[in-house]
Amino acid sequence: MLDALKHLTAERVSDIRREFEAIQKLSRTHFDKEEKVFYPSVRAHAPQVLAQMDEEHAVVRETEHALEEMLAGLGEVQSLSQRDIGELYRLGIEFHDAVETHIIDEEDHLLKLIDGMVSTEEQKRLAAAMVELGGENR
Repeated sequence: MLDALKHLTAERVSDIRREFEAIQKLSRTHFDKEEKVFYPSVRAHAPQVLAQMDEEHAVVRETEHALEEMLAGLGEVQSLSQRDIGELYRLGIEFHDAVETHIIDEEDHLLKLIDGMVSTEEQKRLAAAMVELGGENR
């Protein structure tokens, strides 16, 4: 999606839509697992970091909704105005950055912190519960 945004033309809108939908599917599954299984289980160990993760989820959803609306409003595109190009680029990059920020913060802060606080057995139980919720544990 990032490549399509960086080289944005009317022809690339279908690429952006397709890749955006794939990211949406993955992030919804990922967030669902975190919010239903992982976060409730570890919140007491790192409440401030979890508050940050909750805020990041909200930002991702907000930017996701804005990009989704923008793409829906474009319909079947033959050409884009400069304004449409600028807005699609801005929203796409904002969404990309929100997702990337969450992934980095989760790996660099939350997972490293929790790894030292939660037993191996509890980590295995959480991973199994997330797999049960659907798909792999990440």
